[in-house]
Amino acid sequence: MKNIIFIRFKNSKVGGAENYLNKICTKLKDSQILSTNTYKEKQTIQIKITKFLPSFVRFLIFLYKYENYKKQNPNNIYFSLERVLNCDIYRAGDGVHKEWLEIKNDNFIKKTKSYFNPMNLIYTNIEKRLFKNAKIIIANSNMIKDSIHKYYKINTDKIKVIHNGINLPQSINKQEAKEQIIKMLNIKNTNIILFVGSGYARKGLKEALLMLDGLKSDYCFIVIGKEKKLQLYKNLAKSLKIDNKVHFLGARDDAYLFYLASDIFLFPTIYEPCSNATLEAASYKNAIITTKTNGAGEIFNKEYILDSYNDIQSGSNMLERLLQDETHLKTIQQSCFNSVQNLDMDTHINKTLEVILKI
Repeated sequence: MKNIIFIRFKNSKVGGAENYLNKICTKLKDSQILSTNTYKEKQTIQIKITKFLPSFVRFLIFLYKYENYKKQNPNNIYFSLERVLNCDIYRAGDGVHKEWLEIKNDNFIKKTKSYFNPMNLIYTNIEKRLFKNAKIIIANSNMIKDSIHKYYKINTDKIKVIHNGINLPQSINKQEAKEQIIKMLNIKNTNIILFVGSGYARKGLKEALLMLDGLKSDYCFIVIGKEKKLQLYKNLAKSLKIDNKVHFLGARDDAYLFYLASDIFLFPTIYEPCSNATLEAASYKNAIITTKTNGAGEIFNKEYILDSYNDIQSGSNMLERLLQDETHLKTIQQSCFNSVQNLDMDTHINKTLEVILKI
């Protein structure tokens, strides 16, 4: 098999795409990562770019240098996780930027501001050529496959759906983990609702807090992830008078412990191609409440998939039903758990290798 070059503008220790890239690259001996970063140096072809330039300029330089490298080394298989002009295989893990802008920019001010953002212009122009030029496109959900066809009229035969792979837990003892969290946060034994994601606005934390407002059942809500405007969400929880039930814990290395301890994963995201956090929560036997605009949601019980992130009343009703009926909660937890059992990382990599071997 030819040498495989994986493409990523920035490759680091954190991030879903980066974790995926490093895992699959480790599995393949004849592979390297072409990136501006030197993480995993032995496998990295580094493209050096001055750090002090604006991000869009750095990205354009990266594209130019990548194209030059590809021309000089034509006998490799080029597998990109980045929006580039040409590659053999493109994994659309970041979704369709044109669709994201349409969802995000729901008023004139947002549209105007977005129009003058150079990265938006670059991404939307590159996407059109990328989807046309790539020999095979890997979408991480049927939602993204349909979006690529809708916005760019790409033949669906060219698009292969492979949902994200996750590391399935070897054992699950929810009660033991819950006892640890009760002690850690000094809370009473109650149902735990979990939210995990950095960048709270796109992930739907505001809407999640609004869904909690007025619930009759008791609960504890735990929020994990980075956010620059954290105080805004703390203020919202306080104004709703639920701040005594909400715990903002920031980014954590032990997120798995909270997946294990929690009962419900609440994730009313605005747009997510296929949320790893959602799949991981399900693998730890959480009942999943998410939106149709989360590609991961398509594998779960449709009864708990919201039509829209801002359908607050429906979200509240879903939560109330799960919190009030323990038998039903356990049934949904088991159903969500069963839905992800075929998404282990080894299976995912094998499916990806099948695509690579077609080149």
